[in-house]
Amino acid sequence: MARCGEGSSAPVVLLGSAGVCSKGLQRKGPCERRRLKATVSEQLSQDLLRLLREEFHTDVTFSVGCTLFKAHKAVLLARVPDFYFHTLGQTSNSLTNQEPVAVENVEALEFRTFLQIIYSSNRNIKNYEEEILRKKIVETGISQKQLDISFPQCKNSSDFSLQKHEIPEDISDRDDDFISNDNYDLEPASELGEDLLKLYVKPCCPDIDIFVDGKRFKAHRAILSARSSYFAAMLSGCWAESSQEYVTLQGISHVELNVMMHFIYGGTLDIPDKTNVGQILNMADMYGLEGLKEVAIYILRRDYCNFFQKPVPRTLTSVLECLIIAHSVGVESLFADCMKWIVKHFARFWSERSFANIPPEIQKSCLNMLIQSL
Repeated sequence: MARCGEGSSAPVVLLGSAGVCSKGLQRKGPCERRRLKATVSEQLSQDLLRLLREEFHTDVTFSVGCTLFKAHKAVLLARVPDFYFHTLGQTSNSLTNQEPVAVENVEALEFRTFLQIIYSSNRNIKNYEEEILRKKIVETGISQKQLDISFPQCKNSSDFSLQKHEIPEDISDRDDDFISNDNYDLEPASELGEDLLKLYVKPCCPDIDIFVDGKRFKAHRAILSARSSYFAAMLSGCWAESSQEYVTLQGISHVELNVMMHFIYGGTLDIPDKTNVGQILNMADMYGLEGLKEVAIYILRRDYCNFFQKPVPRTLTSVLECLIIAHSVGVESLFADCMKWIVKHFARFWSERSFANIPPEIQKSCLNMLIQSL
């Protein structure tokens, strides 16, 4: 398996091989899922809002009265396509960040709030978009009949924009396309995540290429920087890659990068089957993706530990696998939970062949913890 950083390692544990469900899992599972979704959704909102406030990698400037607002075309296109086409239109590609786009009939405070909603709201924001457009259009003298026609026209334009950008040809064989259909079923954390994910899957308005395993992934500097401390440092100007149109990553596979990109854009809450969850956890740690670590830990707790319900034969082995992963990546809370559960049911584990195969130092820790509990 590929490694996420020199000297690091993660046990080869694939999803889809772990324990069975129980009534306890059915009760606890939805609660854990809701907690994870709320955490990842809030983190995505905060990351994008920070991107707006700190004005990283902006590529469009709006002028509202005497106030200037910097933003990102890709985010606008994904979240408020009608506003994008009404305001920037077909001339957007010829604009530079130094040429402000005038927005009339809207107060500066109202427009600031509008941008904050675009970047941080976890809900559908169509009503906010239409309100801004109605003010912009009605106060310039367009009749109500013309206004009603304008919205569906804009929707068609935005839909066309998202559909016309086909997935780029790979530099390798087309039959080995790096965009896996398995990933399309992953659930985004929110409406914000669902909208942003379209930018990656299509893709739309990319400004940087990432090469892994000879495969090309198109992405957006702003979103990468907002979501990952690793990419923020790489693209901030301190690294040579900051001035290049592409970067090449080592130590991860294209499958793992695809999982990471789905999370960066959509805050996805799952990992595809037959993915090395230990390696995903390791990769998330390296790239500064705390939310993806939370997703991987949730999956380990759900699929391998059965949320630490009563032991069944298959769960005994998978909890030991989870223990090894937690130890190798340094997830202390998960390691401690596994240890407590193993000690609690030690009579069942003692005769398991898989227990004899775990590293001696972990066996010793289990025995010491068992002695302390007596």
